[in-house]
Amino acid sequence: MEEEFWQYSKNIYAKSSKSFLWLQDERSLDVNLLLFCYWLGEKGKRLTVDDISRCCKNVEFLRRDFIIPLRNSRQFLKNADLPIDCKKLKQAILAVELEGERTEQRILISSLSKASVECQVTDHEDITIMHHNILNYLRYEKVDLDGAVKSTLNEIALSLFPYLSREVLYKSFLQHSAD
Repeated sequence: MEEEFWQYSKNIYAKSSKSFLWLQDERSLDVNLLLFCYWLGEKGKRLTVDDISRCCKNVEFLRRDFIIPLRNSRQFLKNADLPIDCKKLKQAILAVELEGERTEQRILISSLSKASVECQVTDHEDITIMHHNILNYLRYEKVDLDGAVKSTLNEIALSLFPYLSREVLYKSFLQHSAD
């Protein structure tokens, strides 16, 4: 399951990296948690706010004390006006940061029982469950589903479901924001 989630994450992130980074940088959301919400939604697993809380608490120390400091160090090097090229150092930090992200994903998976991940999904129910999961994550983080957040999440959803219209996605969010 870990490898499946990692490959899914790499695929969806490659399609929507700017959207994920915006949610991370502008709303302080955890990209791995968002990816987890999408992945589990596709599998038909609805996350409760308690599930999200448990997942967030289980990865909090790793994010706070390892992943975020590495990201900050890499960004510092990217923006620093140093008299030498630090390309190898940035690449080394990125490699360690990615391994930290992968470790976070393992922790997220271990936060739920394997049996609770495997569910049946009917046609187009996956987008509804994804929205449910993401909205519960936003509630947990106390992030408003404002126009900018909704638009960014819709961009991600459109990369996953290019055949759906923006109107269908918007209605799905409206339907679930009242839950």
